[in-house]
Amino acid sequence: MKQQSFPLTVTEKGVSAVIRQSEKIKNGKTHHYFIVEYFLLGKRKQVWRSGLDDAKAVATDACRKIANGDQSQLELRDTDRLAFLRATEFSAKIGLPLDIIAQRFSECLETAGGRVTPLEACREWINRNSVALPKITVANAAQKFSVESVAEKSLLRQKALAWTMAHLEKSFGTVNVDTITPDLVSRHLSSLDLAERSKKNHRDSIGFFNRWLILRGYLAKGADWLEHVQDYSARKLSEIEIYTPDEIARLLRSAGDMTPFVAIGAFAGLRHAEIARLDWREIDLADGFIEVHANKSKTGERRLVPMHDNLKQWLLPHRPASGDGAVTPYANTTKQLLKVAKSAGFVWKHNALRHGYISYRVAETADVPRVSDEAGNSPAMIRQHYLRRVKPAQAAEWFAIMPEVKL
Repeated sequence: MKQQSFPLTVTEKGVSAVIRQSEKIKNGKTHHYFIVEYFLLGKRKQVWRSGLDDAKAVATDACRKIANGDQSQLELRDTDRLAFLRATEFSAKIGLPLDIIAQRFSECLETAGGRVTPLEACREWINRNSVALPKITVANAAQKFSVESVAEKSLLRQKALAWTMAHLEKSFGTVNVDTITPDLVSRHLSSLDLAERSKKNHRDSIGFFNRWLILRGYLAKGADWLEHVQDYSARKLSEIEIYTPDEIARLLRSAGDMTPFVAIGAFAGLRHAEIARLDWREIDLADGFIEVHANKSKTGERRLVPMHDNLKQWLLPHRPASGDGAVTPYANTTKQLLKVAKSAGFVWKHNALRHGYISYRVAETADVPRVSDEAGNSPAMIRQHYLRRVKPAQAAEWFAIMPEVKL
C-alpha cells in the first residue's frame, strides 16, 4: 500500500484544502493527528482530527460548502453545526425557511405565556375540533336559548337577556355561531349607545349565551367570545341620586296601586327585583320585619329588614284581607314607576329609592355595617355605589313621612 505523503491537498469544485500531519508524544507513546487548513472569507481556518479519513471528509465538505456559497455553516462550532444541519432537515420536511419557523415558534411561546407548550396547544385544538359541530345561526340559536334558558329566569332577567339577544340578532342574525370571534363581539359592544354599566350587563349576558352554546354542543369546549374583550366598569361614574323628603312624599301621593312598591323601596331599601318577587306573607306588620328569602334575593342569602312605623302605615291600607298574594300586580314595574314620576311632576331617578333609603338610614344610625346587612351589600359597596351623605335631621324627616289621614 502506497504511503500517504503530506501535506495532502484536497480539491472540490475548484476549491482546495490542505491536510497536514502532526504528532504528539504522550505517556511515552507517539500519537498522530491531522490538521485541515482552508481559507474562509479571507481568514485561515484549522480543524483537528485524529483520523485521516475524518480529516479528508472535513476537507471535502469545507470545499463543497465554500464553492456553493454556504460559508456561514463552516463558521459554526461542531455542536452548533450539527444542530444547524438537523434544523435544515426539519425545515425541508415542512417547506418553510428556518427564520420563519423560528418566528412562528416564538409567537406561539409568547401567546402561551408559559401556561402550555405549542405541542400541547396543538393537541388540545385537534381534540376540540376533531368532531364536526352542528351549524346554527345566531338567530336560530337565540330562539332556542330563549325557550330553554331564559324562560326559567326572573322577569327582569328575562327582559335583560331578551334585549341582548335582540341586539345580537340585529348584528349577527344570519352568521353561524362558530364563526363569531372576540373581535366581532368587541366591535358589537363598542357600537352600542349605552352607559358603562349597561355595556357591562350586556357583555355578561353575551358570556352567558356563549356558555349555553358550549353546553349544547354548538361551540367547541373552551371557545370564548369574550377573550380579551374590554370588561366595562360597574362603578357608577355620576353622582349618586336620591329623592328629597318632599319628592318622595309627592311620589307616594301619586303612586296609586304602586304605593307598596314605592314605600318598600324608599323605607326598607329592597331592590326593585326583590320587591317584584315579594309576597304579602313575607311582610310582618306586627313584628315589623320584611323577610327576603334566599331564592328571591340577588345575593342568594336570606335577610330580615326592619320596618319603620311610617312604612307600616303606608302598607296597611293596601294589605289584602287574605294576607297573601303579590305585593305588586304589574310584570313591568319600570313602566309603572315612570308613570308615577310623571304624575308627580318630575323625571324618575334610577335606583334612587334604594339609594335614598341607604343614605338616610346611615345618617339615622351612623352604622354602615348594620345598614349594609339590611340592604344585602358589603360596607365597601355601600360606600362606593349607594351612599350619599345627608344630615340626621333630613333622615328624621324622611322616616317621618306618613300617609294623609282620611277623616
